[in-house]
Amino acid sequence: MSVKSAAQDVIQLLKQSKCPLLLGIWGMKGVGVWKRTSGQVSLQENILFDIDKVFEITIPTIESGKVISKESLRHKRVLLILDDVDKLEQLKALCGNRDWFGPGSKIITTTRDRHLLKELGVDHIYRVKELDESESLEVFNWYTFGQATSREDFSILSRQVVAYSRGLPLALGELGWFLYGKAIREWKKVLRTFERFSIPSPILLEALEKSLSDLSDEEKRIFFDIACFFIGLNQNDVIQTLNTSTQSATLQISLLEDKSFVTIDENNNLQMHVLLQAMAKDIIKRDSSSKTDQLKMYDVFLSFRGEDSRAKFMSHLSIPLFKMQGFMLSKTMTRFNEEIRSQSHYCEQSDELEKIMEIGRTRGLVVVPVFYEVDPSEVRHQEGQFGKSFEDLISTVSVDESTQVNWRRELLDIGGIAGFVLIDSRNESADIKNIVEHVTRLLDRTELFVAEHPVGVESRVQAATKLLNIQKSEDVLLLGIWGMGGTGKTTIAKAIYNKVGRKFEGRSFLLNIREFWETDTNQVSLQQQILCDVYKTTTFKIRDIESGKNILKEKLAQNKVLLVLDDVNELEQLQTFCGSRKWFGPGSRIIITTRDIHLLRSCRVDQLYTVKEMDERESLELFSWHAFKQPSPTDDFATHSTDMIAYSGKLPLALQVLGSYLFDCEITVWQKVLEKLKCVPNDQVQKKLKVSFDGLKDVTEKQIFLDIACFFIGMDQNDVIQILNGCGFFADIGIKVLFERALLTVDNRNKLRMHDMLRGMGRQIVYEESPLDPEKRSRLWRREDVFDILSKHKGTEAVKGLTLVIPIKNTVCLNTKAFKRMNKLRLLQLAGNFCKEV
Repeated sequence: MSVKSAAQDVIQLLKQSKCPLLLGIWGMKGVGVWKRTSGQVSLQENILFDIDKVFEITIPTIESGKVISKESLRHKRVLLILDDVDKLEQLKALCGNRDWFGPGSKIITTTRDRHLLKELGVDHIYRVKELDESESLEVFNWYTFGQATSREDFSILSRQVVAYSRGLPLALGELGWFLYGKAIREWKKVLRTFERFSIPSPILLEALEKSLSDLSDEEKRIFFDIACFFIGLNQNDVIQTLNTSTQSATLQISLLEDKSFVTIDENNNLQMHVLLQAMAKDIIKRDSSSKTDQLKMYDVFLSFRGEDSRAKFMSHLSIPLFKMQGFMLSKTMTRFNEEIRSQSHYCEQSDELEKIMEIGRTRGLVVVPVFYEVDPSEVRHQEGQFGKSFEDLISTVSVDESTQVNWRRELLDIGGIAGFVLIDSRNESADIKNIVEHVTRLLDRTELFVAEHPVGVESRVQAATKLLNIQKSEDVLLLGIWGMGGTGKTTIAKAIYNKVGRKFEGRSFLLNIREFWETDTNQVSLQQQILCDVYKTTTFKIRDIESGKNILKEKLAQNKVLLVLDDVNELEQLQTFCGSRKWFGPGSRIIITTRDIHLLRSCRVDQLYTVKEMDERESLELFSWHAFKQPSPTDDFATHSTDMIAYSGKLPLALQVLGSYLFDCEITVWQKVLEKLKCVPNDQVQKKLKVSFDGLKDVTEKQIFLDIACFFIGMDQNDVIQILNGCGFFADIGIKVLFERALLTVDNRNKLRMHDMLRGMGRQIVYEESPLDPEKRSRLWRREDVFDILSKHKGTEAVKGLTLVIPIKNTVCLNTKAFKRMNKLRLLQLAGNFCKEV
């Protein structure tokens, strides 16, 4: 056995000097027991008793013990062995320096911490080598079978277990005892546990975990990062990455190496014993699962098994993914010793693929395959060299038919997923860049668009952000942002969301709640959106509003969340999305934008931010950007610009709309607009906005604007164009004009959006067609009006469009006769439970 050869090596080192010699034996082994000061005195007494055989030795203190030890030992040739030392003070208390011992003395110290030996200034450091395969197998067999060789039916399984132990005697012994007397199926369960990077033996796991007490908090953090992300990667690359969050990565990695938690191979790559990796991941899984029903998941999970060439590719891929600010990265990247049979290696790959595909289906997660030097069609159909290897696997390993069917199905599925095919690539750096960009888009962490010209936004954001008190309070805090329509409440909320969002575990921004609140389906959809945004999964299914409240309360309570509720106008909306502070985890922040200060008082917000009115300078700059595409007006328009700002009431929306309308117009047009504005009272902002509507020269453009204001906000732009083109409009041209006049916007999902003041203006225009008789208006959207007109057959030829959305719980019976006199009807939307007559 190697114990004998190791002892001979140590003896040779001890023979090299006649002076007192200090020898350190260093390696990954055992746990410390040095706890109390009284224990240190006791050990000093033990040394003197062992050497002098005197019982009546009493040492009152550690310092006096040092003096007594030195006087007693300095004339003697001593052999002193200090086992499992983990602190420098232990060495100073028991063998202060060479002067304590007589000529020819030998002091041997065993430790996991090489740094201690360096500080002590030992003459030699002997690193304990792991047992080789033959030695490991013999040790394991003695513990498992009580003999030097394996039982024949357990031979292959024994080698596989031993391969995972990587020559660590402690692991071989504990695993041997753990598997003693167990059936083959239990052995296979243990191997599957290893494949999942977990430790099956509680005693072994406990022993390994105790070694973590040697580490500082910073060392532990670096250790867990390396265990999860950086095994096999170049040390310099890892240091560069870790230095984005700490400036001491070089020192911490050096200390971890000294304490036998990591090693640096001949290629300067970081390595770690597989059992330490498994211990780290067991701890992480246990800590995350200790929170009740908490859904914790990584943003990116890299799964890889392969040869060194592919490992290099993965190392280059994982670094930029890890560096993406705000993202969590998990990775499985392991290279096995040659002793492990290739069949086991491929089985592990197939099992992990099966799990990944299952999780992708059940949790709604995206799987992105990278076909590195393999054709997807060969994977899909198990053909070519890949197919041959797969068939060899099936023929040589013992798996049931059901497992084979599952593997083939998953290969068929993964081969059919659009991914990245890298065969004989000449530019892997470009490939990696494409993959990272694709993953970034999938994670949908792009910042919210704030404003084309965010004049005055930053100062308001700073003032509101201070009220959030993010750094100082772990309480759940509600911030209300209050102001009239068009003052920029949503703009400020978006900018705050972008600025502080990454400080939270999850975040969600619900835009234009008032607009989407009319139906039960939309309300449930908004609840679902919060969960989807925070947890990045579509797994949660909400049946109705009340069950949605329970799910939100249960899930969000475990996380520090940033939730923005934009344009709230009913207390019921707040009760649906944030019933109480108890719904959210410590440190959460909820931001509410509204025009109704009474609503904010009712929900007892902690802080209220009233949107500050724009001053003259800010108003002029914002108006100028839209009217002149520069921060100040041209000289010949300076006076007119000042007058326009005065009549706009310094309202950001009015400045934007009027400025966009007047862009590139002659001065005579400006004068006419100013004259028209003077006829409108200053407090009637919506009527001022109507100037832009009146400025639309084409009747079709006005009709399109009114149709969108009444029916199509939130719909896909392409669908709206198709519908309106069916009405005889050139909708794509008309919508383009509305965009240019700042009367309409389109969001990043291609949905049509319109500021609610503009929408209100458009609907007011329709209302004024016939204030007392709704049936004489061109467009009908209010449920009460539409239902009254249809149920009483009051429709007229004035009606061009109507919509009626009935709650799911209600059933409405209408007759087709209700539409008889609506001979100009061109737009009709009915949704809900209607009798068959309709």
